[in-house]
Amino acid sequence: MVNAIRADLYRLFHTKGFYITQFLLILFVVISVAAEATGNVGVNTSEGTTEMQSHLQFYNWDSYQTFIAFSSMASFLIYFCLPLLVMIAGYDLVHKSYKNQLTSGVSRLQYFGSKYLIFIVVTVLQFLFYYTSAFLTAAVKNGFGTAPQDFWMNALQTIGIQFIAFHAIFIVGLCILVITFSNVAGILSVILLPLIINILSAFFNIGWLKYVDFQYGINYAWVRDLPDFSWLVFLCFSLGVIIVMNYIAYQVFRNKSL
Repeated sequence: MVNAIRADLYRLFHTKGFYITQFLLILFVVISVAAEATGNVGVNTSEGTTEMQSHLQFYNWDSYQTFIAFSSMASFLIYFCLPLLVMIAGYDLVHKSYKNQLTSGVSRLQYFGSKYLIFIVVTVLQFLFYYTSAFLTAAVKNGFGTAPQDFWMNALQTIGIQFIAFHAIFIVGLCILVITFSNVAGILSVILLPLIINILSAFFNIGWLKYVDFQYGINYAWVRDLPDFSWLVFLCFSLGVIIVMNYIAYQVFRNKSL
């Protein structure tokens, strides 16, 4: 399993697509900081979102305020990580090159676990890269500024919530990818399902639906007091989806014929 992880990481870090993705992410960060503009994907009607946008309009975009601003745009990381899902898991599944590892003695559990572990590690690096580059770019442009009260605690909580919600979205895409062996189906599920849930949650008063609106949770993880919303319940739903979909994906992969 260790050798499989090393081989996959070596291949990933020697793929042009990986570095193109990183370049586009840097470009997105630099343009957003230069324009001092925020944006997000989806439909939102919460009072908390309006309060956050108003807050950003009255503060200079120093490093700390830029970090807060970029927390409201973190759902864009979904689109920057889609190519990574394809490069890490999609390519082998679509081209059925996973057979080489399975016939060489790697178990299906080890293969599946190594792929998912690699994706977790790489997305951790993406989150760090996203926030660090925004923080440093803003420092060059407007200075570091002064950290708001409890900034670092809030930052860690925000990234933790976002990371869990992020993987609740991607585990669905991975499950669809394993079932269909289609990169297109996996990508579309990651893009369309959160958008559909986001729209339904925004326009229909369905109590539990807001807790599976993971894209909304990613964008507003910094806001501690959202109307009629519990972050603890949201995290429980997110972890539940991750566990259940991981189990389904593995069971499907385990029973796939070579």
